[in-house]
Amino acid sequence: MSNPLRSIARLALSAPARHDARHEWARRLRGEPILPDGRMQRLLVLCHGNICRSPFAAALLAARLPSLEVRSGGLHAADGDPADATAARCAERRGVSLAAHRSARVNAGSLDWADLVLVMQGSHVAEIERGWPGFVPRVRLLGDFLAEPPYLLPDPWGHEEAVFERVFTRLAEAVERLALRIEKRQAVSS
Repeated sequence: MSNPLRSIARLALSAPARHDARHEWARRLRGEPILPDGRMQRLLVLCHGNICRSPFAAALLAARLPSLEVRSGGLHAADGDPADATAARCAERRGVSLAAHRSARVNAGSLDWADLVLVMQGSHVAEIERGWPGFVPRVRLLGDFLAEPPYLLPDPWGHEEAVFERVFTRLAEAVERLALRIEKRQAVSS
């Protein structure tokens, strides 16, 4: 099956894929997101299980923006799981240790703690809209800060290491561009 046909079939079958596609096209039309108003001191990075993407992105953000508090969590995480072994190896090659990481499931308290909530896919935004609609104004897709599409950052879990490498490279690019935006905002407000 060709790529466009495969995409259409996936959209017809999967609600999360439909949310991801809608978000991808909306991002292409509206451009780079605006950061939420107000202070920017606490960042929460979310993914599905909090064992691959979000711990890596949170570690990068914490190192890049040491004046901010950064945490990670998962929309469907089991509390206390270590980082995925492949994720840990890929992160280690980039100078990031995930050895001490333990997963945490997101809840209203963790969302309330954060000034900015970063997710990986449009389906994650949709989940927050359904479960905690009051926090949606704080939510941004981390990949929306990338210079070029695709903007969603797919889950590499269960895939070969090359997939992790591609996703982690995009995560690092998105983190750097977001960090520059936050630094610029902080310089203007001080």
